[in-house]
Amino acid sequence: MKFCFIDESGTPPNKPNAARPYFTLGAVIIDADDWRLCNERIRGYKIRNKIFGELKWRYYAPHNRDKENPLLHASADVRKELSLEFAAIVGKLPIQIIACVTDVAAAFEYNTVTCQQDLYHFTYKPITERFQYCLQEHKDIGIVVADHRGRSDDKLFRAHHSALMSDTGSYRSGYNRMIEGLFLQDSAHSTGIQISDYITGAIHRAYSVGDGEHAAMFKNRMRGYKEGTIMGRGLVLHPKSNFTLGKGRRAGS
Repeated sequence: MKFCFIDESGTPPNKPNAARPYFTLGAVIIDADDWRLCNERIRGYKIRNKIFGELKWRYYAPHNRDKENPLLHASADVRKELSLEFAAIVGKLPIQIIACVTDVAAAFEYNTVTCQQDLYHFTYKPITERFQYCLQEHKDIGIVVADHRGRSDDKLFRAHHSALMSDTGSYRSGYNRMIEGLFLQDSAHSTGIQISDYITGAIHRAYSVGDGEHAAMFKNRMRGYKEGTIMGRGLVLHPKSNFTLGKGRRAGS
């Protein structure tokens, strides 16, 4: 059995914003037999560096002052060093990574996208499709686990997931390899979601500001890397027909 841990790059915007052109969802696929090893590697990283608390991509930012940040008193140089160490660890874990980077302005041109919740769901579908393809390739079954986002958002998210799983129309992927419904977990208690949070933040940064230093360190774990076909398999630029790359950014970075 495989678990697909999903997280997003911050709150999705409720309308197009030139300052925030992209919204990103990332997923980390971990086989049930490999979960303990992944958990031990992340736990070892925390113990070794005396990090007590939840890991989030934004906590490594030099000016982050969140009171829950376990790196609150670390200098910018130390945060950068720890972040690169974490990225290197992720690059050696027995995982597969999927990410969907959505062009917000292009998404809002669709009649089905009118608010931030629609945008989230618009970005979620390509992730679930690639997870289904992964399960088909391995002849396995899987479960999706995501970070909870508030009671009302969670209710809508579960309903959207259920609709995807049950809709068998010609323009929908079949999800016969997924079992149960959507599982929502507090990220503070989920190693998989914390890894997903980090990789999503790093990939989002690569596209939003053109800094792919961290994402490059775990590119080898993206679905399709061994076959040389990351684009469309481990990385989805959505919507494909009118996705616009910003200045200084490139596909597959």
